[in-house]
Amino acid sequence: MSKKLLLSIALLALFGLPAASQNAAPDAKAVLQRADSAMSESKVNSLQYSATGYVTALGQNYSSALDDTWPRFELKTFVRTIDYGSKSMREDQVRVQGTWNATRGGGQRPIIGERKQMQLVSGNYAWNVNDQNVPQPQPTQAELRQLELLMTPHGFVRAAMAAPDAKAAVYSESSSSTKKVNVVSFKALGKYPMNGWINDQNLVTKVQTWLPNPVLGDMFVETRVRGGYKDYNGIKFPAGFHQSIGVPPHPSYDIQISDVKVNVPGAALQVPDMVRSASASPTRVATRQMAPGIWMLGGPYNSMAVEFRDYAVIVEGPMDVERGEAVIAETRRLIPNKPIRFVVNTHHHFDHSGGLRAFGAEDIVVITHESNFNYYEGILFDLRPRAVAPDRLSMAPRQVHYVLVKDSYKLTDGNQDMEIYHLDQLEHANDMLMVWFPKQKIIYEADMWNPTPAGAPAPPVSAQNMNFVYNLERLGIQPETVVSTHTGVHQMSDFLKFVGLPKIIARGAGANQALNQ
Repeated sequence: MSKKLLLSIALLALFGLPAASQNAAPDAKAVLQRADSAMSESKVNSLQYSATGYVTALGQNYSSALDDTWPRFELKTFVRTIDYGSKSMREDQVRVQGTWNATRGGGQRPIIGERKQMQLVSGNYAWNVNDQNVPQPQPTQAELRQLELLMTPHGFVRAAMAAPDAKAAVYSESSSSTKKVNVVSFKALGKYPMNGWINDQNLVTKVQTWLPNPVLGDMFVETRVRGGYKDYNGIKFPAGFHQSIGVPPHPSYDIQISDVKVNVPGAALQVPDMVRSASASPTRVATRQMAPGIWMLGGPYNSMAVEFRDYAVIVEGPMDVERGEAVIAETRRLIPNKPIRFVVNTHHHFDHSGGLRAFGAEDIVVITHESNFNYYEGILFDLRPRAVAPDRLSMAPRQVHYVLVKDSYKLTDGNQDMEIYHLDQLEHANDMLMVWFPKQKIIYEADMWNPTPAGAPAPPVSAQNMNFVYNLERLGIQPETVVSTHTGVHQMSDFLKFVGLPKIIARGAGANQALNQ
């Protein structure tokens, strides 16, 4: 098979389009006007639809294997209220664990009881509302929520009709069907490519776009109509939706619609003053020295900087490239004139690996569990261009290098010692690593213990908490201080009190016995 053919197949898989017809392209406006007539789009100023189904936790699967799907939660209720004129949408969810696996993977699992979520957007403003009914500004989410609104069938038709760059082409319905459909394409908000597939009944059957993601790059998102269309008081609207993300695709949500109300009163949202005045916070790193040559790099997520005789090491590159670059800059300020040689990646979950491309661009070696090599090499650090949100690694591609850990790995210069261990039998993530500083008795962990703020009710002891105990005992590690990726610095005595144990007792056996001698 030729290289050109292989490239064509790869691009078709990425962009979700089978071969286009060689006939003259149809007029996009005419295609959209027929869709408008069939769906009564111009009669719909606002709508509200209610549904049940499931939703997944993005990038929180148990392992980094491509066929390991993201964890799911049952949607007890799902209600979206949309006002197309003001470009506003309110989404109310009530999630429960349901019949889905309660232990394998991340995403704050299992859900005990119900978990409510309210997300809103109005034009350029986005916010959440917490359990105390207080608005929480989310300025970085406004565009992404606007795109979700446009991925509804009526939202797509309306946006495409207003787009000056809308074009149409004829494609086969799928790789296994010769039936022809019209695909209308345009760029939403000036930068997000969108495709809307419109069938021979002039109904939108799926909408596709590409969103920036720190791990997946130009992240392919497709919302398909499920169950066809139904008539709701003269308005056609889908019976359900299935959204998938990435290539190969992971389910994002799947819902069966139970009710649709058209032109509902009060759908246009009023933006709270505190949301209107909020802006995206600059990326800051709050530094705290833990011991000579060891610092915590605080922020929304906490990393660590460690000084060795000839080089520096960073523990954890979380969130996104901006956070990774800020952590690198702060480490260079703290440890000048020494190269940053390694970054330790605790596990593959997107919130913990999203900053790693910043390290790859600097040729910093990634220390990670051996099970992550194929995923990181093929997805996270691949050489595909990132057109929606280019980063330094995409603009100047280079090979990223790794140290692959199976059970343990040690860095030392004779004075500074850092030991890295794989956590055995953990269901949160099969690749989890923790970092131990034996002289300082500091342990760095991710997701094993995230204590609540003072005054907040404590959660029940979890399987992850007890797995942390198991691995500390297995390895014979006796920490005094715990540094959590999510919640910062804590005393080990507080953790022991929380789990109801007086101390950690070494119980190593087999291959681990030598570590306890």
